Amino acid sequence: MLVIGVLVGYGLGGGKVVTVTTTIPSPITIYTPYPTTVTTTITYTPTSTERFIEASPGQVVTLGPWRLAVLDAKKAVYVKTIVLGTWSYYKAPEGMKIIIITVRVENTGTDLRYPFGVGDISTPTLVTDANRSYDYTSTYQLNYIYSYEVTKEIEQSAVEYRELDVFAKVAPGTYIEGDFMYLIPTTEKPIKLVMTYRPSLFEQKTTVIIRLS
Repeated sequence: MLVIGVLVGYGLGGGKVVTVTTTIPSPITIYTPYPTTVTTTITYTPTSTERFIEASPGQVVTLGPWRLAVLDAKKAVYVKTIVLGTWSYYKAPEGMKIIIITVRVENTGTDLRYPFGVGDISTPTLVTDANRSYDYTSTYQLNYIYSYEVTKEIEQSAVEYRELDVFAKVAPGTYIEGDFMYLIPTTEKPIKLVMTYRPSLFEQKTTVIIRLS
């Protein structure tokens, strides 16, 4: 009578080992390895180096379909903005001052596009002489001045703030214009505005530096 025994195990290399034993004096061993998994890593290497552009307020910078310019930079203790058809006044918190940067962005392309927010250009970062970076802010970070507290001096010295909608779409051949507002310590001085342009991960990144002083 022929007797056949089957034993299934795992080898040192992780493969399955099937041993078939019969009455034949010498056992027959069959080795069946698992399929080998190959992992391929693709590393993106840019074909060109990062580009840097330096400009001053008033100069136009071309970034793909965009023409961008910083029109003005002002410092203020008080700002005013239109809310529900009337002026609302705000003051910088103690020890802080307000910086208003007016920006204009024109779409010279053929498509409706977002310049900021979810678009091609990062929102500007303000850098001071203390080598510190500041993101833009809003009136929610300021101290509101009630109407009965608004003096003639406040009315005359307040800088108008027209908040730029960073999620606004710009039609071909048109532009948007408005302000970015920053809060910095009174002991610091703004020296530059930094932003990046990168329409996709596989395109060259451009860093734009607007020298303020």
